[in-house]
Amino acid sequence: MDKKLLIIDGLNLIRRLYAALESEQDLERRVERTQSIAIEALAKLTHQFEPSYAVVVFDSNGKTWRHKVYPEYKLGRVPMDDALLESLADFARVFRFNHLPCLRIDGWEADDLIATLAVKAAQNNVKSYIVSTDKGFTQLLGDDRILQYDYFAKLGYDKIWVPGKYGVEPHQLTDYWALVGDTTNRIPGVKGIGPKTALGIIREFPTIEDIYANLASFSERTQKMLAGGYEQCLLSRSLVALKTDVDIGVRLSQLRYQHK
Repeated sequence: MDKKLLIIDGLNLIRRLYAALESEQDLERRVERTQSIAIEALAKLTHQFEPSYAVVVFDSNGKTWRHKVYPEYKLGRVPMDDALLESLADFARVFRFNHLPCLRIDGWEADDLIATLAVKAAQNNVKSYIVSTDKGFTQLLGDDRILQYDYFAKLGYDKIWVPGKYGVEPHQLTDYWALVGDTTNRIPGVKGIGPKTALGIIREFPTIEDIYANLASFSERTQKMLAGGYEQCLLSRSLVALKTDVDIGVRLSQLRYQHK
């Protein structure tokens, strides 16, 4: 049987389950209900994927390298309810009790840890399934051994899905997002450039460096929009690009999933 690693974006799952229970007025009860539904979700996922290894990855509290590089990163995003924030350690305890290892490293977003785990697993010929609704992970799908699964929509994404959705290959997504921006995380693109224009540009020249080395090839209108945006594009690309080389200090064998 092929070895599989199930990587669950912990906060992505918990926040969505919690949001679905907004009619529950008692916050303590709402957190408890979220916890029990999250355990059910994890049980369904482990049953569905039958992984050899599994891990739930959490964000660290506070600022990460992206905030240091770009203070406006994620600015204006709706903060988590205090009741939920204070209970995250309890979620991790309950997940561990249910035989699911949890991972969190100070100063790192879950996204970078997840990307590193998936890429390292792929290098060891282990197929990874990233459970998250976060579109950022689609940049990793160029590798056949990395797949993404949306638990809520019950949809799986692979390298064939990406061009149908965005019009570019997975490895081109960071350059594409550098042009159009990423509103979810408050990362700016080039003013005036939307998806259609960005695709036209990237089909001509696939990277930010190539685009700016060949500005004269574009129409006057496109040149005007791109003018002076080189540094911003490089910054935006570095912010949307997931790190795949974080020193996690965890061996795959430590994430072995014991099927009950």
